[in-house]
Amino acid sequence: MTKTILVFIPKEFCNEKPGYMFGRVVYDSWNESKKFFIIGVRKVDSGNTVKSNSDLIGYFSGSKNTYGYLDKTLSDWINVYLSPNSKSNSVNCEYCIRDVLIDNRKITPTAYHTVIIIYDQTALLQAELLVNKAPSGDHFQELKQTLQKRSIKDEINRKSKFSLIGEILLTYHALFFLYQMRFLYKIASKLLPILKYSALGLHMHSWLENGQWTLTMIVQRKRITLKTANYILATALDVLLGVLLLRFLLENIGHVPPSRVLLNNAERVVESLKGLVNWLMGAPAGLKLNHSFNGMLGRFFLYHINLWWTFLVVSEPLLEFAFKVLILCGRLGVTFQIAIIADLLALVSFHSYCIYVYAARLFNMQLRGLMALFHLFLGKKKNPLRERVDSCQYQADQLFVGTLLFTILLFLMPTTWVYYSVFTIVQ
Repeated sequence: MTKTILVFIPKEFCNEKPGYMFGRVVYDSWNESKKFFIIGVRKVDSGNTVKSNSDLIGYFSGSKNTYGYLDKTLSDWINVYLSPNSKSNSVNCEYCIRDVLIDNRKITPTAYHTVIIIYDQTALLQAELLVNKAPSGDHFQELKQTLQKRSIKDEINRKSKFSLIGEILLTYHALFFLYQMRFLYKIASKLLPILKYSALGLHMHSWLENGQWTLTMIVQRKRITLKTANYILATALDVLLGVLLLRFLLENIGHVPPSRVLLNNAERVVESLKGLVNWLMGAPAGLKLNHSFNGMLGRFFLYHINLWWTFLVVSEPLLEFAFKVLILCGRLGVTFQIAIIADLLALVSFHSYCIYVYAARLFNMQLRGLMALFHLFLGKKKNPLRERVDSCQYQADQLFVGTLLFTILLFLMPTTWVYYSVFTIVQ
């Protein structure tokens, strides 16, 4: 049962001549309200006859205060007229309604809670903050959908020649950059199996993808929407901060090449890691480690540290060229500079990552070996086909060899655990 009548009237509706109103009538069962969405007015023909049309919802008599025709062939009908105190050219007009027909039943508007809402068609069509999947009862979302379905956007927004020229220029400029962006994005997509190991490569791929989406939206909509404007503004701010930060860093570094700055910092990291490994080769925190195994692991890790430092020193000219390329990429924004810093940190600490991987693999192998030998003591073995542990009869020589291996792995375990724990924390 209807308890509320909502009448949505356009902002400039008072300037219309008398005629038949067209739009849409919606019944909201949740709020028990009948909504009349008025879109416009059609001229009255000479015979004052109404052709059968489902989009007619009422009659507008203007300020003449004449009795409007009530079409009883339609289930919902409403007559709207201007109050005698309203001026025809005024924006803030007072509207009145009478002769309301709801569900083929004539009612009195004063007997219902009647609300007249004035809306701006142009602003509503251009609004982008309305939720597309809004729940039932969102009046303005339903009104916007009604306006879009009836394709009156071109009638309302009668664009001037200058706006059309602006749209054409914007579309052509967006298409020009879109083709270049798509070409670069295809190249980056083919190189993605290599670029995925670099933070700069992943960020470059994401940046090209977002740029392609922005230009595509501009070409499709033929204007800059709220989402695209936000992305363009964020990109411009990112580039501005990147240029300022890059200029600040170059002025503070002075005439020292960036590759030399990287090598100086890498040398400090190498020396600190050497000191850490030498400390572990002794008696770290008073722990009694296996002397021979500890010395072998320490010399193995020191060899890799020296090997990586030699590689950095030899590749200094290549690093200088790489820094020139990275500086050009850094001008694209501060996010690119953050990605570059992440790659540089990974480059400087690559040897520590290798040591961590070696220690983790060795620790995992020893742990799995101890678990397998422990099953041997219990007379069990793992059955991978059934994914369970079954009973098994072992011979004496097998138990003897297993006992020796278990003892060796158990006493070597603390040494491996120390290296694994320390380099896990470092990593």
